[in-house]
Amino acid sequence: MPVNKTDYVENAINKGEYTLFKRIMYGGMGHGVIIIPTHIFKILFTIIFPPLGVIIEEMSNYLIDKFPYVTWDGIKKILDFTVLNKIVFSLLLTSLFYLPGLLYTLSQLTVSPSARGTIVCNPDGSSCVYSSDLVKEQEEQKKLTTITKQ
Repeated sequence: MPVNKTDYVENAINKGEYTLFKRIMYGGMGHGVIIIPTHIFKILFTIIFPPLGVIIEEMSNYLIDKFPYVTWDGIKKILDFTVLNKIVFSLLLTSLFYLPGLLYTLSQLTVSPSARGTIVCNPDGSSCVYSSDLVKEQEEQKKLTTITKQ
C-alpha cells in the first residue's frame, strides 16, 4: 500500500500498528469496508415491533417499485388464514413481555444467502463478488472435479 504522508491514522491502520485502545481513543473503528446486509431493515422493524416483521416478511414478494408499492395480491396474502395466524400469534407473544414475540418472529424471518444484492467480500477489502456469481463458480468447480475423477 502506498504511504500517505499526511494521514497518520490511515498509515498506522495499514501497517497494523493501530491498536484497539487507539481506535477507541482516537477513532478509526469503522475504517475499511463496511457491509450492511440487505435485510437489515426487516430485522430493525422486527426488533421495534415484532408483528410488523411478520407483515414485512410476508409482503416482501409482493412489493413493487412504483407507488403505492403494495399490490392487491399482497393484501390478499396478508389476509390469508395462515398469515393472519402468524401475525396474531406474534402479537400475542409480543404482549407477553415482548421477548417471546421477538424470538418467534426472528425465527420466522427467512434470509437466504442467494438473496438479491448479497455481496461477499475478502477480509482485506480488496475485492467483492455477488454471492450468485460465487455459487455459479462453485457449481462449475464441482462439475469439473466430477469430470476429472471419471
